This record gives sequence, C-alpha cells and structure tokens, in this order.
Amino acid sequence: MKQQDRVELVPKWAREQTTRWARLKELILEAAPQLGIDQIGFTTADPFIELKERLQESVDKGYASGFEEPDLDKRTNPRLLMPEAQSILSIAIAYPSKLPEIPKSEPGAYRGMFARTAWGMDYHHVLRERLKRLEAYIHEQVPDMELKLMSMVDTGELSDRAVAERAGIGFSGKNCSIISTKLGSWIYLGEMITNIPFPPDRPVTEDCGECTRCLDACPTSAFVGPGQLNAQRCISFQTQVKDTLTDEMMVKMGNRLYGCDTCQMVCPKNRGLNWTHQPELQPDPELAKPLLVPMLTLSNRQFKSEFGMSAAAWRGKKPIQRNAIVALGNFRDRQAVPALAELLRADDRAEIRATSAWALGRIGGAAAIEALTKALPRERVEEVVQMVQDAIAQAVGEPEPLYVQEMVSPIGPLTLVGTLDGLCAIEFGTILERSEKIHAWAEKAIGPVTLQRHPERLKAAKEQLEQYFAGERREFDLKLDLRGGTPFQRSVWLALKEIPYGTTCSYKAIAEAIGNPQAVRAVGGANNRNPMSIIIPCHRVIGASGALVGYGGGLDIKEQLLRLEGIIT
Repeated sequence: MKQQDRVELVPKWAREQTTRWARLKELILEAAPQLGIDQIGFTTADPFIELKERLQESVDKGYASGFEEPDLDKRTNPRLLMPEAQSILSIAIAYPSKLPEIPKSEPGAYRGMFARTAWGMDYHHVLRERLKRLEAYIHEQVPDMELKLMSMVDTGELSDRAVAERAGIGFSGKNCSIISTKLGSWIYLGEMITNIPFPPDRPVTEDCGECTRCLDACPTSAFVGPGQLNAQRCISFQTQVKDTLTDEMMVKMGNRLYGCDTCQMVCPKNRGLNWTHQPELQPDPELAKPLLVPMLTLSNRQFKSEFGMSAAAWRGKKPIQRNAIVALGNFRDRQAVPALAELLRADDRAEIRATSAWALGRIGGAAAIEALTKALPRERVEEVVQMVQDAIAQAVGEPEPLYVQEMVSPIGPLTLVGTLDGLCAIEFGTILERSEKIHAWAEKAIGPVTLQRHPERLKAAKEQLEQYFAGERREFDLKLDLRGGTPFQRSVWLALKEIPYGTTCSYKAIAEAIGNPQAVRAVGGANNRNPMSIIIPCHRVIGASGALVGYGGGLDIKEQLLRLEGIIT
C-alpha cells in the first residue's frame, strides 16, 4: 500500500483534530510566560509501570517517607483518577537559590536556615494559582469541548517527578531531583490531567554522567544508589517528623530548620543559577535565616503570623522549634542555656524537653549541668529521663572545644583562640607553632580541650583586627572570655582595655586605676601574662621614664603597634 493510501485511511476529521491539538499545544507553550509558568511539557496518560515497581521496592525496604499517597495504583495510573484522561501537562516554576542579603549568625545571635523550598510564599499556593491560569486559558481556547481537567501539586496522587521526566521537563538526577537543562533543579513541579490528546514530548536524553557529587555530599548517606533515596535517612525528611531524633541525626542537621539543599547545592547543573523573576517566591532574609532563641517561645499565633505563609508551616511549629533547639546545641551557644533550661523545666511536650536536654549536654558548662541535674528528679517520661542522663554524662565528660583560626597581619601570623563564650587569646605565630602553648594555657585556665579550626566563630575578631591594622578601627567590639588568670590579673587586663588608642600608660598608673597603688611590680607581671595582645592593649604600657619595656611578642612588634597608632614616629 502506498503512503498516500495509508494517509487516506485516516479520516479527515481525525487529521483535523490532531492538527488542532498540536496547534493548541503551540499556543500553550507561547502563552506560558504570561501565565507565570517557566516550562511546560506534555505526555500521555498511560500508566507508569516501571515507577510502580520502584515504589513497591522502596516501600518493601522501608525507604518511603510515609508522606506519600499510599495507594500505588493511584500514584501510577492517571486513568484511575480520571477515566477519560488522554494527556498530562507538567509545569515547572523556578525558584531562587540565593539570599539577596545574608543575615549574620554570630555568638549570642545564632540563626537557623530554612531550605529554599520554604522561602517566600508556600509554593503549593503559587503552583495551584498558575495551574488555574492554565486551566482558564485552555477553556478559552476550546469553548466548544466538554473539557476534563484535574490539576495537582505534590500533595496529589501522581508522582510529580515521574510525570515531569516523561514529559520532557528534565532528566531524573542521581539526587532524585528533576534537572531541567534550562532551569536546573531549582524548580517546583505540578501537573494537569486532561482529556485532550495532546502530542507528547520526548524525555530528555541528558544525564548526570559519571558525576556523583550529590551522593558524596549527603550528610547522612541517604542515597542507597544513584536515583535511589532512603527517605528515612534524609535530613529533609527528618526535619519534618515530630518525634525526638537520634543523636546522629541531630548532630548532622547542623542549623537546618526545615529541609536540606545539600545535594542540589553541589550539583554542577545548578552552578550560577538563581531565579528571581517569580515575585511570590522571593525570600525575606530574616525569615529564611531567622534568629534561633526567639523561635523557642513562639506562640501558635506568632508562629502562624511569621511563618504561616511558608511551605515549612504545614507540620506546625513543634518540629521547627525542636530543630531550633538542635541548632543551638550544635552551635554550642551558652547564651541560650537559660532559654533551654526553661524549656526542659516547663514545656509540656516530651520531645521538646528531650531535645532541650540533648542541646544542654552538647553545650556543656556549669549552668547547663545544673539545669540538667535539677530536671532529672522531676522528669516522669522515660525517654526524657534517658536523654537527661545521657546529656549529663556528655556535659561532664566531654572536653570543651577551643576554636582556633590563623590570620595574616603586618606583624606576622597571628592565631586567634576562642571558647564558646568568646575570644580568649591571641598568639603570635601559626597554630602549629603555638598549639603546645595553647594547650598548656587551656589546661590551667579551662581544663581538657580539643582544638578545632572554626573561621565562622572567629570571623568578627579577624575582621576587626584587619580593620585595626588598616588604620580603620580604634576600638574593638568583641565578646571576650577572660577565664584564665587570677582575679587580680583580670582586673589589670580590664584596666588595660581602658587605655585609649594612640596613648600610653605606666604600670604605676594601672596600679592606681585598680585601687592598689603599691602593686606596681604585680601589675607588670599581670601585663606580661595578658592572653589577648592588641585587643587588650598591653603594648600601650611603657616605663615611668618613657622607655619601651618588655613585650611578649618582642620589642620590635611593640614598636610597630605604637607606630601604627601614631604614638612613636
């Protein structure tokens, strides 16, 4: 049979209908930007047979989160949802990946982090509104047809990602995200089942290749294979459950309040992508990265007012507050101890009390141990009792972290040293050169410690010192920890702090300032043991005759500092 004969076997009306739906598809694609939709793909309403097999395997192995539609037939057969279904339209809306301004997280004002899917307005509302626009547009184009349209987002039965993959929106990455060749994986997905037989698109043939960065970066090794996720180990899932979490999960959560973006952040396909054209999805930095301590006491009304329009609010405030407690524990924020102690004492939620105990144990220190010890005899929930006991053991037995960071300066390398309570020392030299001295000092002043490099904790001290050396700063505004030294020595150090920039002072004047004019020699000894050179400006102390007396860093460094301040020329 000739090709022409075969074509003639297809009725004219059928050919016209096929052409009509192809043309409507073109019109929809052209209208997508005006409808607020970044990408649209088309596929058939055929069952997702292979998906059902994978989902069943995930359920059998205990990998499913439990948040999904439990009926696998409904998840994989669109015609169980709409018997007349012919096609499925998949839509993608791009969302931002970067904050325009990043609020600082610092001691006494630590912040948590919401995943990007919780920035801006709840994406479920945004997607539903865009799908309604699309529905209205299709109705306008085919007023003569009895349309069947069923739209849904990720709370619906179908798998958004399976639909998007088959509709050509993008390919399924090893991190289980749909990766659009145009938009990356920073996209929300929704779909619409319809009785219109649209010509289907072809799936994208691109893939991840040999790249495994997402699998390697996952904090909890939640990927059991490329494209295979154990949701029970996924931090994003863990941030949303309402139970008490395991120690492992809490440690690895860091300061995440909801969700986890790690596997998308490391993806090369997302490099440089940040979508800012959807106004409803743009973040408020203060809500995307909020202060942690105020979150502990939010009422239901306050939580709804501040976070009710975020996708993170769907599980209520308890998981978010629990995660804020976890973050404070991971930050080891001693200034949060009173707030955590109050939760442990008075909160009626066992999960919150248990998590507060864990955080206090992680923070450690006398105040935390006291709060835990007082809580133990009055606690009646066995799970919380066990958590309190474990926390006491950790707080008593664990060495305190001592944070160190090197910096380059005009007077040579400096090592900054800090505790959980603030900056405690500045050493002349590198960490390697000064580690033995730091350990010896810490053993007397603090007790057992473990040295940890921590640029973020010492960032403010480094920045202010750099400003000082550049001639841009005359006073320091830093939280200091003066635990080392005797009460007399500490009184001398506090007096040294009062010597103004660009001036000098004698030992005798310091002795008089602390109300002990006969202690000139002892003042000299305390001056020599000052642990925080420059910040506590012992370089401004000279002999009564005006001579440059000794200095821990050497007289040449003392001369440089005095010259920097214009005291000598």
